[in-house]
Amino acid sequence: MEATDSFHLYSFFASSCCQRVIIAAHLKSIPLTFSFIDLSAKQQLDDDYQRSLNPSRSVPTLVITSKDGKKTIIRQSLSILEYFEERFPEPSPLLPPRDKLEERARVRDFVNIITSDVAPPTNSRITQRVRDIRDGRDDQHDFAKACFTDGFKAYEALLTETRDEAASGGFTVGEAVTMADVCLVPTVDQAFMYKMDLAFVPKVQKLYESLKAMPAFQAADWRKQPDTPEKYRA
Repeated sequence: MEATDSFHLYSFFASSCCQRVIIAAHLKSIPLTFSFIDLSAKQQLDDDYQRSLNPSRSVPTLVITSKDGKKTIIRQSLSILEYFEERFPEPSPLLPPRDKLEERARVRDFVNIITSDVAPPTNSRITQRVRDIRDGRDDQHDFAKACFTDGFKAYEALLTETRDEAASGGFTVGEAVTMADVCLVPTVDQAFMYKMDLAFVPKVQKLYESLKAMPAFQAADWRKQPDTPEKYRA
């Protein structure tokens, strides 16, 4: 890593997408500095933020500044994870080796269950729209829980298909953390905000508990971020 490069993350404590980036940065020993965008106060709608940093009006946004002052801005969490992996494959590679094509594809299947099937409809922007349209908090919560349930059942089924019982804990694919694990844990944390019980997906629950004990996942916990309100702190 070029020591003169800086990595500045625009983040929000309760964003699962930001959690992914923070986990990966800890795994790869990439130093981050932060600015905090309070989504609850709609700071992401600020004209300057939208115009100069993120036209999607979302987080995370990663600004990389090189030693010559050139700035690179990456605005989607998966793009950031892929950038980290391509630029800093060591330590803690997030994908299996290039000659393990089947395992790499399997990691991406798990990643997409979370990032394509679960995360978008459970995003606060979408669930709030459900609440506004249906005029009810219960509808918002029921919608989110249904999306989490479907996604976790799919993850559980794929774990059952691809891992034997003796290896069903620890990691999603192989014997080390991958991008799949980095995406899973923050989404389970989000589900717990809705008071979900994961007893219906025991392999996912066991996997989550194993990963959550690791330092990188602890460091990214939404209850331990610098901008976490005191009432939510662990």
